[in-house]
Amino acid sequence: MNKLMLLLTLVIGQAVFSQKQQIDYLFTNVNIVTMNNETILKNKDVAVKDGKITGIVNTKKGSYEPLKTIDCKGKYLTPTLADAHVHLPDDEKELEKVLTLDLINGVTKIRSMRGDIKHLEWKKKYNAPNSIYPKMYLSGIPVHRSQDFTNEQLEQYVKSSKSAGFDFIKILSIKNKDIFTQLDKLAKENNIKMAGHFPSDPKGVVISDEIIFNSNLNSMEHLGGLIGEPASFESRIKSMKEKNVFSCPTLRWYEIAYGEFDLNLVQKQRGIEYIDPKIVASWVDKTTKYREKMGEKALEEELDLYAKEIDERLKVIKRLNSEGIKLLLSPDSSSKFIVPGFGMMQEMQLYKKAGLSNFDVLKSATVNYANYTNDSSFGTIETGKNADFLILSKNPLENIQALESIEGIFFNNNYLNKTKLEELANSVLPSKN
Repeated sequence: MNKLMLLLTLVIGQAVFSQKQQIDYLFTNVNIVTMNNETILKNKDVAVKDGKITGIVNTKKGSYEPLKTIDCKGKYLTPTLADAHVHLPDDEKELEKVLTLDLINGVTKIRSMRGDIKHLEWKKKYNAPNSIYPKMYLSGIPVHRSQDFTNEQLEQYVKSSKSAGFDFIKILSIKNKDIFTQLDKLAKENNIKMAGHFPSDPKGVVISDEIIFNSNLNSMEHLGGLIGEPASFESRIKSMKEKNVFSCPTLRWYEIAYGEFDLNLVQKQRGIEYIDPKIVASWVDKTTKYREKMGEKALEEELDLYAKEIDERLKVIKRLNSEGIKLLLSPDSSSKFIVPGFGMMQEMQLYKKAGLSNFDVLKSATVNYANYTNDSSFGTIETGKNADFLILSKNPLENIQALESIEGIFFNNNYLNKTKLEELANSVLPSKN
C-alpha cells in the first residue's frame, strides 16, 4: 500500500511539474540587448503575458504554451526609445501623424516640453490601455519671463498643474529670482518636478547656482548654463553630478538652426517623404534666400562661427557622459528639416560624433529616460518588466543604424510586425492625406 501511494505521488508530481505555463506570446531564438550592460544574451526565448515579460529562458528550455509564437532567429531584442523634447502640434490630426512617425521609428515615449490644456485630453486618449501610440509625458503651461505672478497666482498655477495631471513644470524663462524661489518652494510642497531652460542669464536675470541646483529643476535643456560660460562650467558640471540633474542637448536642432547642413542632402534625408512637398519647398526657398542675402563671405564667416559652437557642444556632451551625468535624447523636431521620429537617428549620430559608445547612446533614449520619469517598469529587458521592446535584424551595439531596420515592436500589449509598421508608415504619407 505504501509503495502504491508513493508511486501515485511521484506520477502526480511529475504531471504538475510538466504542465506548461499559458502565455500570450513567445519570442523565440532571439538575442537580447538588455541595456543593463553590454553583454548580449544569446538564443533566448522571451515569454509575454498581459503585456509583461514573464520569463527569459534558454531557447527550447522553457515550459510555455503560447497563443502565438514569433520566431526571431538571428534577430535582436532591445528596449523601445524615448524622445525627451517634443513640441506637440496644434491640430489633433497632425498629432496622430507625429505619433505614428515616432512609433515606426521605435519611439514609444515622448516628453512634451510646451504644455497646453488640450494636451490633457490627448494624454487621456492616446495613453489609454492598449493604445499603439507613444505614451506622453506632459509639461504644464510654460512659465515665461513676461509673467509677473503674485504669490497667490503662483500657488494656484502649481497646484492646478499638479491636480490637472501635468507631469512637470516647464520653465522657458523667469522674470526674477523671487518668482523662481517661490515657484521652487511650491513645486517641492506639491511634489512636482521642474524642467526647462537654465533660468539664470548673465545678460538678464541672475540667479545663483546655489539656488538653482538646490531646486526641483532636475532636467536642463539645450546645454544651457554650460555653453559660453567658462567661468561657471566646472562648478556646474560638479553640481549636476551631485544633484542628479539630467541634460537634454537637442544638438540636431542647433545644426539646422545654425545652417550647418548641405541643402541638397537634407532634401534627400531619410523620412523627408513624410513631409508635405510644399512645406519642404518653402523651407528650401527661405534657406536659399537667406544664404543669398548673406553673401558668400558673410555666410562662410557665420557658418565658421557656429561650427565652433557646435564643436563646443559636442565636447560638452562627451564631458557630461564621462562624468556620469545622465543624458536624455531628442533632436527637438520643432525645427525645419527635422522629421519626427526620423530625427532620433540624426541625434544619435551626433552623440556618436561626440565620442559616445553605442551603448551610451542607447542608454540616453532608454534607461536614462526611465530613470528621469522614475518609472522602473521599462528601460531594460528583464522578467517582471513591461514587454516594451523592438525586434531588429542587426545588433545596435555594433551598428547604431540597426535601429533603422525594425522588424517588430511590442508595446502596451500590442505586437506590431513589419507588415503592420509598413501599413502605418504608408498611412501618413502626404499622398494619403
